[in-house]
Amino acid sequence: MRKFMIIALLLVLVVSPVSAFSPRESNLSTNLASIAWYDGTELNVAVANTANTRTTVTISTPTVDSRGRQVFSSTRVDVPGRTIVHETFRPATPRRNEQLLVRVAEGYRSTNVPVQITSIMDPESYIVPANTHWTVSVDLDFLLQDSGTTRLVVDDYYQTADGYNQDRIRIESLQGGLSQGRGNSNTIEYVKPSMVLTMKTPQVSNLTTMTFNIRKTDGFDWRNEEFQGPLIMVYGRNMRYAGTGSSDSGRVRY
Repeated sequence: MRKFMIIALLLVLVVSPVSAFSPRESNLSTNLASIAWYDGTELNVAVANTANTRTTVTISTPTVDSRGRQVFSSTRVDVPGRTIVHETFRPATPRRNEQLLVRVAEGYRSTNVPVQITSIMDPESYIVPANTHWTVSVDLDFLLQDSGTTRLVVDDYYQTADGYNQDRIRIESLQGGLSQGRGNSNTIEYVKPSMVLTMKTPQVSNLTTMTFNIRKTDGFDWRNEEFQGPLIMVYGRNMRYAGTGSSDSGRVRY
């Protein structure tokens, strides 16, 4: 029989709490949106253009390394109309106490794009078609650092940039913890606990972004910790995903 080590883990679905950053923060303008994620080696930046006409954006960073140089070179990218362009970088190690930042600019307008660090939550993909099932694997091992009863609270519904399209978040599987060997064995086996969340992406014709939150609590409000879920792009039939390093991107480094 499977058990979760010394702690009691209770999974509850509730209405969403306030997120660290909202899906609306991915918007550079009415027609442009961008997200970024980093796995410790590769920095990925996706830019979506929902207009009918082509535009050019500049992807840069104010973050510098130990020598005072930008951790990656600025890049100018052509983004065709109704298209998502995905660019990858291999940034140098930021200077001590420097946070990795990405800036996307179109003409005189610019915005800082939050860089998501892949750690506790591992999404199936950050760029997902509309009206499809999307899964996120969650590493629950961090819960074992605490003693006593720990409660993990997952949003009931995900959040979208338009604030209207949403669907329920469901726990597809819950695995790991302690288990006893077969029969009357005195062998105890431990497997790092994990869970898989699944949800159906909104049915949109153009583009939106979506995210959710997980809150960790031990029953005292002042001890609550909130973990931001992945912020992803969801594209409909009127949009095209050009893929990574597409020849349409027109990348120019300078």
